[in-house]
Amino acid sequence: MMPVIHLEEVSKRYGDVIALSRFHMAAHENSITGFVGPNGAGKSTSLRIITGLSQPDSGTATVFGENPYDNMSVKRRLGFVSEHDDLYSWATVRSSVKQLARINRPWPSNIDSAVDRAIEDVAMTKFSKRKIAHLSKGMKQRTKIAAALVHRPDLLVLDEPLSGLDPLGRRHIMDMLRTLNKDNGVTILISSHILEELEQIADRITLIHRGQTVAEGDPEGIRNLLYQFPHEVMFQSKPEDVKALASGLVELQEIVRSLSFSQMENGLTECRVVTPKPEQFCDELVRIAVERHAPVLHLDTLSESIEKLFEYLIS
Repeated sequence: MMPVIHLEEVSKRYGDVIALSRFHMAAHENSITGFVGPNGAGKSTSLRIITGLSQPDSGTATVFGENPYDNMSVKRRLGFVSEHDDLYSWATVRSSVKQLARINRPWPSNIDSAVDRAIEDVAMTKFSKRKIAHLSKGMKQRTKIAAALVHRPDLLVLDEPLSGLDPLGRRHIMDMLRTLNKDNGVTILISSHILEELEQIADRITLIHRGQTVAEGDPEGIRNLLYQFPHEVMFQSKPEDVKALASGLVELQEIVRSLSFSQMENGLTECRVVTPKPEQFCDELVRIAVERHAPVLHLDTLSESIEKLFEYLIS
């Protein structure tokens, strides 16, 4: 069966800037697909091609088996939620949804009932008369999603819908998207620069960096791939305890790639460990600390930038 979204060997330039280079990805019917990459990776260009706002310079892009560029038959089946805040603060939720639905076209002939149904789909009915200025960021996102649902699309494309939300707001949006996918059969593509957000909801994830496909697969497969990335973990203990811990850690050759030590001003010794399996390493560190009566006084993972992570995967 042909994927709902299929990009194959797609390239796109803006002058001297290469936005996409032989990029490929797919999103299948009734699935939730995550689209992850750092800022400037090519996500926005890809979404513009998928939503029919731009054409690739080379390669093929199809949505529902058709070229999406300026294609009304594709647009009738597609809803798009921009990352930009395009709501007027003085308008109500209902008037905003209706206004955006009219701008986005096509709209159904019974637009009033369609607007009410879309607002109900995103659990905003009791807030339909509330002004945008009085909404939380999560509720604003729900309002934008409702506008994209008015014409009952088969495909919903969302650009950074979880950006800037607190944990509760993210959970509400993810729960709502799961319901749309499961109960309404809407195929969903979600763009984000944070992998952990999409692991909780996506059936499949595509990683993009510098306009190229880095990896595609289910969340577990992507996570296993990322575990190969050399993470750095730091812990601090008393000097004699660090020696006891280190003597046990050097035996874990499959987990520990390197150890380095430094003396801290507070009298403690800091140990930095490079490991491809940070979770397993932490479990082993706790085990060794208990067995050797060498308490760990401070433990932290030293975060790597997503750019470094993607550079590692490309190499």
